Order: sequence, then C-alpha cells, then structure tokens
Amino acid sequence: MAIDSHMHINSIVLSDKEKYIDAINNNDNIESVVNVALDLKSSEESINISKSNLKFFSSVGIHPLYVKSQNLETLYDLADNPKVIAIGEIGLDNTKSNFEEQKKYLVKQIMIANELNLPIIIHSNNSNKLIINIFEKYIKPKYGCVFHCFQPDLEDLKYLVTNNFYISFAGKITYKTAKKSIEVAKIVPDDLFLVETDSPYISPEPVRGDINETANIKYIINTLAKVKQKDYEEIEKITNENVKRLFKKMR
Repeated sequence: MAIDSHMHINSIVLSDKEKYIDAINNNDNIESVVNVALDLKSSEESINISKSNLKFFSSVGIHPLYVKSQNLETLYDLADNPKVIAIGEIGLDNTKSNFEEQKKYLVKQIMIANELNLPIIIHSNNSNKLIINIFEKYIKPKYGCVFHCFQPDLEDLKYLVTNNFYISFAGKITYKTAKKSIEVAKIVPDDLFLVETDSPYISPEPVRGDINETANIKYIINTLAKVKQKDYEEIEKITNENVKRLFKKMR
C-alpha cells in the first residue's frame, strides 16, 4: 500500500470533497495520505478531516501565497494534535513581490516547527537557493524537511542530501519533458525521496488534464521504479519507510 505524502483534499477545486475522501478510505492500495494546509482555515479543516478518517494525517501552516493577515501564534494550538505531523506547506514563491513578508513567515514557522519538534514541508517556486540561504543565514529546520514537488537542480540536491533533507516527486516526473527530474531521480539516495500527488493538481500521465486523485500515485511510483531500475513494490516500500522516518508521528 502506498502513502501519498502531499495532497490537498480540502482544495476549492474539489466541489465534492466527501467523494474523494471516500475514494481514499475505500482504496486498499492506499495506506495513508498527508493532507497539507495552505492557511489557518485549511489547517483547521485538515485536522477535522483527520480526526474522523483513519488514513488521513495533517500538516498546519501558512503557504507563501497566503501570508497576509495570518496569526502565526495560532499554529501552536493547531499543532497540538496527534495527527498533525508537520508544519507546512511553507516557503517562498517568486510569483509575488512581497519577498520580505514571505521570508518573515518562513523564518517564524521554522522556529515554531523547531520548538514543537516537527519537520517542515517546503514550497519552493523557483526559489530553492533563496530558501537554502535562509537555512544557512537565519534558521535551519532541526527535525527534518522535505522540498515538495522538487524543482530539479543538482547543486540544490547536493545541499539537501548533505543535510539529510528530503525531496518528493509528483506527477511532473511522468511527463516527456521531465529530463532534469529523471536525472535527479537517478542519483537521489534511496533514503531521501518521497512520492506525492499534490492532488488535485499536477495530474500525471496518462490522466494529465483530469482532476488528480491520490489513486494516481501508482503512476509516479511506476515511473520511479523504471528510472531507478527497481520493482514497483520496492519503491513503494522505500517511500513508505521514508515518509515515516521524516513524519515520525505517522509511525
């Protein structure tokens, strides 16, 4: 059974959330999912879903596109739940000009994660090096980190591997244009990568263009199995172990 390490069941894209929740609960090929928050409202929603659905775990945090008027102190209370396994997704996004505000939110949330002994889930939109610079200049996560939907860069990968930080592969690795991601997949150590759907976004081939579902994790695992010349079941086992090593509250 696979673990989807990053998805958004409470996305506004999904008009019938219960339908997709039921699909996960009834899928014998899915062990669990990490339902990732974007702001305080979605953090609360994610926790509520995880309370009533055994397969669901939650993260809480403020995405860089939602940093305006969010009370970060609320995260302390939200994270005080056994099914909250990380702070995220947090990071930087270069599509907005409010970099200083994004940076303040990122630094503060890493601080909160360190205080709560939690790993962080990083959103990095063409900003890997900026985030790495923040790690080195201001504050570094003490309890683990994953760059979700990793934007491939071998120099950045070297830094992350040196620090025992994780990367995750999503639907883009199944695309014909994914040459750089394939190159990264070939060399990333087996104990430092995860798989995710980022559902309902980034649908993999052969369902590209459709609303993405957690069940589509099989296409990502299958692609990685071919790239790393391993059996499907071996990649599934490796990534499940990696998820539980990073998100220790999922054990």
